[in-house]
Amino acid sequence: MFREDDPRAAAQFLVAEPLDPPASSKVLLETLERQELEEGPMSPGLATTLEYLGSAYLAENRVNQALRAFSRGIHLARVNDGLNTPAQLSMLEQLIATHIRRGDYAAADKQQAYLYRIKSNGQQHAGNDELREATLRYADWMRGVYLGDIDYQRFPRLVGISDLYDRAIEEVVAAQGDTSPELLDYLQGKVELSYLISVYPGERETGFSASTGQMAGFDVASEAQLRFWRLQEHNFRYGLQALEHKERVIAANPGSSADERANARLAIADWYQWHRRYAPAVRMYKETWNIRAAEEGAEAWLASTFNNPLELPLETVFNPGAVPVGTLNLAEVDIDFAVSRHGEAIDINVTTDATGEHAKSTINRAYRYLRSVRFRPKLENGQVVAAANMRRTYKIRY
Repeated sequence: MFREDDPRAAAQFLVAEPLDPPASSKVLLETLERQELEEGPMSPGLATTLEYLGSAYLAENRVNQALRAFSRGIHLARVNDGLNTPAQLSMLEQLIATHIRRGDYAAADKQQAYLYRIKSNGQQHAGNDELREATLRYADWMRGVYLGDIDYQRFPRLVGISDLYDRAIEEVVAAQGDTSPELLDYLQGKVELSYLISVYPGERETGFSASTGQMAGFDVASEAQLRFWRLQEHNFRYGLQALEHKERVIAANPGSSADERANARLAIADWYQWHRRYAPAVRMYKETWNIRAAEEGAEAWLASTFNNPLELPLETVFNPGAVPVGTLNLAEVDIDFAVSRHGEAIDINVTTDATGEHAKSTINRAYRYLRSVRFRPKLENGQVVAAANMRRTYKIRY
């Protein structure tokens, strides 16, 4: 469930935009055939023409032909320049976008892994701009695959995301120290991963299942399962450590703004609130208010942060704008409610009219969803207060 006016709803997973072909597929196919006769079928110069041809096919909605053109272009680039040649990057991006357009997310996932391997090949460490961009994009893709429930098993994907961020953090710390600003994006990734793990729904029946019974023979949990269980067991601490590390990095950076420092402390309070640890959350909300209120020109920040309860988490981790694969229904509901001092929705009244079984099901779901939402509470003059007479429009998908 997400708010209709939530700015995060505009966020989308990064997929390459279609190229603008220089000519029609007919003209490009004739060019390709002429090149093959003049230069040979394995000439490196064919790869560029094949990329243009693939983009022309896509523009004409001939997706299968586009797939073949991009695949052949990538093959030629690898044969002529090596498996990790950068010459194939643009075509790989287009190939991935084509797989997604066909709805073949498993194929797109394999190519995303290969794309990341090429981009990370030979880079010095994760503070490198190109490697950081590749790492963050691949982590974002894996999150989308997880949310879309594409995997046969869910937990290995979360372990993979954790490994990606941990490796990047270790490399930056080794090269630049543990207060390097280059850590911020990776630490934020760890925070978002912790939010994901905190609402982990378990495996499907076709996946693995945990049992408290005695295991027979050598039927033991895999290393990935054990590592995930450890992540899950210590998730609150791991998330808090990432948030506190992020706050230290921001505090150590002389260029950090007052808003950045306040938001770092606020994110820790939100983490406590998300886990319903209300006493430390309220204490830190008050601290943040007092710290920021003592600074000149803080009125706008305090108003946007505390005037109205805000749905947590204030992250793009669940990416409300990108509807996951498998979502069958998307509905809009108007709800009147209040928010308690503990940040919980009370006095809920769904005002959207219910006509038909589908509408009734939507309203019932909206009520249950809102009951499970954790809010950052409202503050007045630095004190946490209840908020009454709230009305918001939500979209729900299921």
